[in-house]
Amino acid sequence: MVPVRLPLYGPARAEGPMGPLPLRRKALGVLYYLALEGPTRREKLADLLWGHGAALQNLRAELTHLRTFFGKEAFRGPVLALPPGVELDRTPVGGEALEGLEDLSPLFADWVQGLRARLSPDVEAVSFPERLKGVRPPALVVLIGPPGSGREALAQALAARLGLPFRRGMGQGSGVFYFGEPLPPKEAAFSLSPAPGQVVVVARSSFGEDPAFLLVLRARFPAALTVVERVPRLPWEEARKGLLARLPFAEAARFYLRSGGRVEVLQELLALANPEALPQRIRAMVALEARYLPQEVRRTLEVLALHPGPWPEKLAQAMGCAEALDELEHRGWFLLREGRYHLSEPQFRPYLAAGLAEGERFRIHGRLAEVFRDLGDPVAEAYHRLQQGEGVDYARLERELKGWRRAVVLGLKPSTPPPAVRVGWRRALGGPREVQLVSLDGERAEEVLELEAPSVVHLAGLVYQELPFGLGASLEAFPLRLRSGEREVCFLPGQAWGHFFWGTVLPQEPLDYRFLLPSGRYFLELGTPGIASLRLAVAEVTPGAQEALVPLGVPVEFP
Repeated sequence: MVPVRLPLYGPARAEGPMGPLPLRRKALGVLYYLALEGPTRREKLADLLWGHGAALQNLRAELTHLRTFFGKEAFRGPVLALPPGVELDRTPVGGEALEGLEDLSPLFADWVQGLRARLSPDVEAVSFPERLKGVRPPALVVLIGPPGSGREALAQALAARLGLPFRRGMGQGSGVFYFGEPLPPKEAAFSLSPAPGQVVVVARSSFGEDPAFLLVLRARFPAALTVVERVPRLPWEEARKGLLARLPFAEAARFYLRSGGRVEVLQELLALANPEALPQRIRAMVALEARYLPQEVRRTLEVLALHPGPWPEKLAQAMGCAEALDELEHRGWFLLREGRYHLSEPQFRPYLAAGLAEGERFRIHGRLAEVFRDLGDPVAEAYHRLQQGEGVDYARLERELKGWRRAVVLGLKPSTPPPAVRVGWRRALGGPREVQLVSLDGERAEEVLELEAPSVVHLAGLVYQELPFGLGASLEAFPLRLRSGEREVCFLPGQAWGHFFWGTVLPQEPLDYRFLLPSGRYFLELGTPGIASLRLAVAEVTPGAQEALVPLGVPVEFP
């Protein structure tokens, strides 16, 4: 086979011994995609390059064109791979990656922009797990994660840490040999065994069961040489210092929440400069993962993805899809926490919902509204009515809601301020605490504060939280709050505030308050999708002339 070189940087082209091959541009796009992403199903490439009913037919025409250069046996089968002799040249020269291929199709353009983001040398975004620091060859490393979690980048970081070359697929000599999806057939695994200087890394999806290739490998590598690691999310603090360092807090928080803390998803969203975008590459990978599910199970996944947050099992029962819950939990799509189901990767919710036709989504929202009405959740019912384009019955909500929600429905305006007292403070009780509360899907994020005596608590920081139509997506949701028992201080968007028998509502911006609180246990918590980066300081209270709020309506005695 005549060697062919694909330069990654600069004008895209296929260089043969006699110069560039006269390839059609979409055929060239096929070569580059396979070189960069590895073996790929025909359907995925067809959607990427054409995205219409005749896409597979158009792909077949391009593959026939390619065979005139690479031989009649090249590009056969349902999963396409590069023929022998074609190599990607990653030598950094002037220019962008894949110049000239940006306009092959809108989806291919999205992929090119996402690729350039991944290749960017500006950010070290990989969060390296502690257990991988002890890996030494020979070894088998299994990296478990969803699409966009950065499994290949983590394998590359492992190779760099070990000082070994990084290689995709099988090979000879020392190195880190990476096997990504789709994995080879199980027969290929029989040629692999522990070898000096070699680390075999297998990317395993967090959805579904172990593929046959991996099962054979695990039987051939002793447990002492095997490390199985779930790819961690990029922590918010690291993302804020790296990928999101140049963005304002609220915008950075939106990007982070839409990515679910998955580094490749975040990079592609940033490349598209839109946190609400659905990058083609991620969308295709999620769709492929969902296609492994039986049709009725996949439909349950798409239906329940329309509700933005946790849901009770009774919802699935009323929607007629309870039988699929166990399988979706077994396959890693759902998690059960505190009696409610969550999407294990909530950032995929819009990608899953995109598989439903608009009319179908409209009808499902209507059915969800009816079910939540029967379950006694008027907030979730109102949310789904809004998605149908219906209005909200605020008179009914005023009658049925309590606490901060009723205050919002009544049109919260500056009202009776919380009582304030003049105090002083001295001797900080422990150093200031940096508190990061991150709720990706409305799950409870909390920090516990124990006060052994009446104290002045200084709370300051930045908050971004998502409360659909001001009330949240269900009765279970709640904004950033400081709670003790049934009393609470709620921090809400806007400039309205008020003091009530159950506590106080305060604006979340600017978040900089001093509270006089009695002794007891307090919870600083967030229960709606959002991020709070806070600084918490506690000091001993003394007589003085500084103002502190008494927000819980409970008298506080101090010396």
